[in-house]
Amino acid sequence: MERAVAERQAGVAYAFAIIEPATGAIVGTITLSMVVRAAWQNANLGYWIAESFGGRGFATEAVGHAVGFAFGTLGLHRVQAGVMPRNGPSIRVLEKNGFRHEGLAQRYLQIAGRWEDHAIYAITAEEWRAAGRSAPSS
Repeated sequence: MERAVAERQAGVAYAFAIIEPATGAIVGTITLSMVVRAAWQNANLGYWIAESFGGRGFATEAVGHAVGFAFGTLGLHRVQAGVMPRNGPSIRVLEKNGFRHEGLAQRYLQIAGRWEDHAIYAITAEEWRAAGRSAPSS
């Protein structure tokens, strides 16, 4: 928590809990990280949902809120996410939120001791707004 607070204060990362409204339980997290200003105005997006809560729309809704926050409150221009190509549910979450596939980054991240390829998805503020989306009100 201390790191998350320090990163938020420094303006380099913004972490949020994903909450189930009915119970108030934390079912996942979502983070805008590696926020870069100057000419790029970009952030990386990462999220996870507890397996028992998968497929219920929590990730899709959280991504929409996080991207709205990025383009609204933070004034960023671009948000990108990397996802393992075999993770169909996560790819669908990104596509439902208007992200487009940009390519494959080979051996992009080390996960459980293994370098994993990741499909790179991104969306810009112009694409977000052209789809009629805006910053969430809550």
